[in-house]
This record gives sequence, structure tokens and C-alpha cells, in this order.
Amino acid sequence: MPTRWQLLLRPIDPTRTTHVPPAQLHGLACNLFEGAGDDHRSQTKPFSVTPLVQAPHAPGHATLALSWLSDKATPPLDKLWGSQVRLGAQSFTVEDVQTASAPYAALHALPATRRITLNFLSVTYFTRSGRWIPLPDPELLYAGLARRWNAFAPQSLPDPLIAALLTTVRLTAHELRSAPAHLGAASRTGFTGHATFTLPHTAPDDVASAFTSLSAFAEAAGIGAQTTHGLGWTTTTLHHQRQPKDQSPTPAPRPGAAATGMPRRSAVRSDRVGEERTGSANSRPKPLQTGHAGTPDIR
Repeated sequence: MPTRWQLLLRPIDPTRTTHVPPAQLHGLACNLFEGAGDDHRSQTKPFSVTPLVQAPHAPGHATLALSWLSDKATPPLDKLWGSQVRLGAQSFTVEDVQTASAPYAALHALPATRRITLNFLSVTYFTRSGRWIPLPDPELLYAGLARRWNAFAPQSLPDPLIAALLTTVRLTAHELRSAPAHLGAASRTGFTGHATFTLPHTAPDDVASAFTSLSAFAEAAGIGAQTTHGLGWTTTTLHHQRQPKDQSPTPAPRPGAAATGMPRRSAVRSDRVGEERTGSANSRPKPLQTGHAGTPDIR
């Protein structure tokens, strides 16, 4: 099932702490997930990783999150507590591990909405026909999420449903800025910021349900290219319509939804897709503003 681990890291030598390139993030993720039962040479990987950032409530510490998408056996990353990990020449002690999970059935059971906002916290870009696209094209975005969902979920989304979503979803608002992604010898231009996507009120309910599920799934899967390198780190806000006073409340999600990492949604407010965490409280960190977008300095 989609599972995310938030690691709190203390540098062994704080004087040597520098920004971490995407290749080193990818190396750490591959090392931790190696042997977990999936083909990591596949074009569609079963994991993602966020950039290394400052821990907001732990001065001198860093944090990053790793996500697992496969519905097969979940790697035991919670056992990293107290161990050491390496990112290039830097070593860190894992001082805390917070785990959150949401089965695919719970994501599918979320109350459907027709408007969501995606917050792109690290550099995001898409590829098509050998070119990179530095804009949140709705068709590329949701096609990529559907491809990852169908690669790892126990029940795939039907092709006609995906096609209906891709021809219906619209980008209706955005506040974005261009940002470089430094990838060693290569570089790409992407974007950060936030964008709102909308379905028309005439969209069928099953299309709205798929739209909601895939948007929530983006928090674990990431969005766009090279999500296994710290790019495409995304959070999701679901906007639910207000209930007219003369209508009865919206029914609760199907049984089992609230028992997962996805809390129940209210129909009268906008909700961040969140999760119940284990471990000590530690709010979601924000990317640092440095000269290396997607590879922030933690000094």
C-alpha cells in the first residue's frame, strides 16, 4: 500500500553539511528499497523521495521523506530508527521515523470533489517526445499519476475512465515560477508553486472519483519526471463544496476509509490530504530557498 516514512536526521559532522544533489537522493532510495521485490530498472518506479530540507522544529537537523507505492510487502523502513544513513560523503543518524500509510481502497473511497489544488514543493517538470515541459499540463500530470496507480494498485483504473478524465480536467488557476533542476552534468527547467485543477459539474461521478483518488495519490507518488530523485514533491488540497442548509449532511466515506492514513473529509471546507502519523509530532517542512532548487542546503 502507499506508505511514507519521514526521517529526522542528525548530521554526524555538522561542519560538512551541504546541499544534497538529486543523484545522491536517488542512491539512498535505491539502497533502502533494494530487494523489496520490485524491478527497480523499470521505467515506472515503486518509490519516490523528497529533497533533504531543514527540520522545522529541530535546529541543526534535516528531514526527508521516502514513499513506497507497491501493494506488495512494505519495506521495514521504520527499523531505521537509530541507524546511520549516507548521502554522498555525508553521514546522518536517524533520530526519528514517522510512518503514514493509506491503502488504495481508502484512496478510492475518498469523497469525490471536482476542484483540487496541488502544491509543488520541489522542482517539477514533465517529458514528452524527448522534450521537457516546465508547465503543469493537466493531461500529462494525470496521465502520469494514472500510469503509476495502475502499475501498483491491486485494482487498475479502466482505460476509458482515464481517457474521460484526461479530456475533462482543466487547469483553472495557478501561481508558479520557473526554477532550475540541477542534475549533475544535465539541467532541466521546471516550476514550483501551486495550481488548481477543476472538473465541470457535468463530469460523471466515476470521473470525479478517479480525479480525487489520483490527486490524493500524488502525495506519495510525486508528480512529473524524476520523482525518485527528489523532484515533483507535492501536497494536495481537496476543495469540497459547501452544503446548502436545507440538505442533509454528506454521507461518511465507506467503512475502512477513516482507519487508514487518510482522515475523513468535511463537506464544508477545503482539506489538505493528511495522514495519521506515528512517532513524535513534526510538521511538514518547507523547502529551503537556496541557489539549488530541489537540492537545498541544510546548514
